[in-house]
Amino acid sequence: SKIYLKERKYIMALENFVTTNGPDLKVYLSQEKFPVNFIKLGDIESTNGTQLYDISGKPDFTIYKYALIHCEKYNHLYGYAELNK
Repeated sequence: SKIYLKERKYIMALENFVTTNGPDLKVYLSQEKFPVNFIKLGDIESTNGTQLYDISGKPDFTIYKYALIHCEKYNHLYGYAELNK
Protein backbone atom coordinates (compact mmCIF):
# COMPACT_ATOMS: atom_id res chain seq x y z
CA SER A 1 0.00 0.00 0.00
CA LYS A 2 1.22 3.48 -0.84
CA ILE A 3 0.11 7.00 -0.03
CA TYR A 4 0.22 9.64 -2.76
CA LEU A 5 -0.38 13.37 -2.68
CA LYS A 6 -2.26 14.44 -5.80
CA GLU A 7 -3.60 17.97 -6.23
CA ARG A 8 -3.36 18.62 -2.46
CA LYS A 9 -5.35 15.47 -1.69
CA TYR A 10 -4.03 12.22 -0.21
CA ILE A 11 -4.79 8.96 -1.98
CA MET A 12 -4.08 5.42 -0.79
CA ALA A 13 -3.20 2.91 -3.49
CA LEU A 14 -3.55 -0.82 -2.99
CA GLU A 15 -1.18 -2.13 -5.64
CA ASN A 16 -1.18 -5.73 -6.89
CA PHE A 17 -3.88 -6.35 -4.30
CA VAL A 18 -5.57 -9.72 -3.70
CA THR A 19 -7.97 -10.82 -0.93
CA THR A 20 -10.70 -13.39 -0.47
CA ASN A 21 -14.24 -12.19 -0.97
CA GLY A 22 -16.54 -11.57 1.95
CA PRO A 23 -19.65 -9.68 3.01
CA ASP A 24 -19.51 -5.96 3.79
CA LEU A 25 -15.77 -5.48 3.11
CA LYS A 26 -14.43 -2.00 3.90
CA VAL A 27 -11.05 -0.33 3.51
CA TYR A 28 -9.60 1.45 6.54
CA LEU A 29 -6.57 3.58 7.25
CA SER A 30 -5.60 2.52 10.77
CA GLN A 31 -3.23 3.25 13.64
CA GLU A 32 -3.04 -0.44 14.53
CA LYS A 33 -3.12 -3.78 12.70
CA PHE A 34 -6.69 -4.16 13.97
CA PRO A 35 -9.59 -1.73 13.52
CA VAL A 36 -9.46 0.22 16.78
CA ASN A 37 -8.45 3.76 15.76
CA PHE A 38 -9.15 4.13 12.06
CA ILE A 39 -10.49 6.22 9.20
CA LYS A 40 -12.97 4.42 6.93
CA LEU A 41 -12.08 4.98 3.27
CA GLY A 42 -15.11 3.17 1.87
CA ASP A 43 -16.33 -0.07 0.39
CA ILE A 44 -13.76 -2.33 -1.23
CA GLU A 45 -13.78 -1.85 -5.02
CA SER A 46 -12.59 -5.33 -5.97
CA THR A 47 -10.93 -8.38 -4.43
CA ASN A 48 -7.93 -8.03 -6.76
CA GLY A 49 -5.97 -5.48 -8.76
CA THR A 50 -4.74 -1.98 -8.11
CA GLN A 51 -7.25 0.31 -6.40
CA LEU A 52 -7.24 3.96 -5.29
CA TYR A 53 -9.02 5.39 -2.23
CA ASP A 54 -9.37 9.07 -1.34
CA ILE A 55 -8.30 10.05 2.18
CA SER A 56 -10.26 12.84 3.87
CA GLY A 57 -8.28 15.57 5.58
CA LYS A 58 -4.61 15.30 6.43
CA PRO A 59 -4.07 12.40 8.83
CA ASP A 60 -0.74 12.01 10.59
CA PHE A 61 0.90 9.15 8.68
CA THR A 62 3.38 8.59 11.50
CA ILE A 63 0.32 7.40 13.47
CA TYR A 64 -1.90 5.97 10.71
CA LYS A 65 0.49 3.31 9.41
CA TYR A 66 -1.76 0.50 8.13
CA ALA A 67 -4.28 -0.29 5.42
CA LEU A 68 -6.92 -2.76 6.59
CA ILE A 69 -9.53 -4.84 4.82
CA HIS A 70 -12.30 -5.46 7.33
CA CYS A 71 -15.80 -6.94 7.30
CA GLU A 72 -17.91 -4.48 9.28
CA LYS A 73 -20.98 -6.72 9.49
CA TYR A 74 -19.16 -9.58 11.24
CA ASN A 75 -16.24 -7.56 12.70
CA HIS A 76 -13.69 -9.76 10.93
CA LEU A 77 -10.26 -8.60 9.77
CA TYR A 78 -9.43 -9.94 6.30
CA GLY A 79 -5.94 -8.51 6.17
CA TYR A 80 -3.64 -5.55 6.59
CA ALA A 81 -0.57 -4.00 5.02
CA GLU A 82 1.91 -1.45 6.29
CA LEU A 83 1.82 1.80 4.31
CA ASN A 84 4.73 3.04 2.21
CA LYS A 85 4.98 6.79 1.82
